[in-house]
Amino acid sequence: MSQKYLLLLSFILLLACKKKASEEMTLPTDKTYFSIVQFASDQFQTYGEQPYTFQRVITLNGKTDSSFVTAPYMDWESILKPFFSADISAPKYLGQYNVSLLEDNMMDTRTLVYEAKNTVLVTRTLQIVTDMETRKIKSIYIETEKNGTLQKLFYAPVKLIQIQEYESPMIGKDKALKVEYYFL
Repeated sequence: MSQKYLLLLSFILLLACKKKASEEMTLPTDKTYFSIVQFASDQFQTYGEQPYTFQRVITLNGKTDSSFVTAPYMDWESILKPFFSADISAPKYLGQYNVSLLEDNMMDTRTLVYEAKNTVLVTRTLQIVTDMETRKIKSIYIETEKNGTLQKLFYAPVKLIQIQEYESPMIGKDKALKVEYYFL
């Protein structure tokens, strides 16, 4: 019986050490950059079974509408698509971004910033803000631009998902869309 407990305790300690190491905020190695897809997967594993309700607020060209929606009825594919499209973790992106680590002792945060070296890249900016003490991610902010459409994406775990799009077509009216999902 004690061998089972010892094995279980060893397994828990191994997982705890592994998790702590993965939460450390350091400059990326030469293997890959931060993965939004992996982070989203981790978030779904952590919070996916929770019965969240969201207040969805949609603002299109200054006109706002809101509604409530529960997690199982959300269109997760359309919500996650712009975030996943902004992922820069593939090896082909190595060396394509300037990477810096900023510390703010007043706010007790560290921010890992990726800035595109070339305007051909869709993902222009990726900022990951973590708590300096716990190393947990407080927010992710992304700016992308493709074919004249600027997107600003923001995620604060268990607080807010925000997608903003700005489009200025050669013909027609400008479009400004903001979709927000507030966790309730």
